[in-house]
Amino acid sequence: MKLTHVLSLTLVAAATLVFHEANAQDARTVVLRFRKEGDTTVVLRHAEVRIDHTIDLVTDSAGIVRVPELEDGGHIVEVVAKGYQGYFDNFVSGANVPSPIEFEIREFIAPPKPKGAPTGLLVADFAKRRTMGNGRFFTLAQLSAADGRPLANFLKIDAAAYIASGPQNESFLASRPPSPAAAPCYAAVVRDGLRIYPLDNSSPPDLDKIFTDDLASIELYSGTAPAALGVVSKCGVLVLWSRHP
Repeated sequence: MKLTHVLSLTLVAAATLVFHEANAQDARTVVLRFRKEGDTTVVLRHAEVRIDHTIDLVTDSAGIVRVPELEDGGHIVEVVAKGYQGYFDNFVSGANVPSPIEFEIREFIAPPKPKGAPTGLLVADFAKRRTMGNGRFFTLAQLSAADGRPLANFLKIDAAAYIASGPQNESFLASRPPSPAAAPCYAAVVRDGLRIYPLDNSSPPDLDKIFTDDLASIELYSGTAPAALGVVSKCGVLVLWSRHP
């Protein structure tokens, strides 16, 4: 009985050793290298790298991290680096995978500033202009209650505004023409303090392509517009303030 017991323990120990050796072959130090998309010479130094949501590393001066004892198979990599877009992807590690595993990260390019002529209008003065009572004012609460609606629809229904059709079936805010045959007179438009119409040879913005979800507040003037606007428009003024400028 004792001999049998000893033999059993020996077999278990041998099996355990084989199991660990097999697993050791399935885990290895994996090298990852991060570089700028489209440029093999520019690497991401001091980038924050997270593997499988649990392993946090920082790239060295060569844009490299080494992940010790990483099991073979599929993994998730997340990268945050100053000046680059956030990166999230999958990769596979294993004995036959070339090392280092290369990742191209896209450089962050700030969107161009909106085209427009500066005015003296400030969103901080919205409440002050509202108390003067020279126009129609719509707050974030009113716009949030109407989320998902095109601005043309909102102004037509909620502000009884006249919406004219442009040459490509666009929707433009305008003053009501004296006769059906008369040409529409389009309102001036200010977006986040910039006058975007009239401006050079620009067309008014298509109000079917602006949604209430995008706006924090609206000012609508059919008569006397704020002096800070810096433009006189006999056809009205539409002032839009973005929810996320």
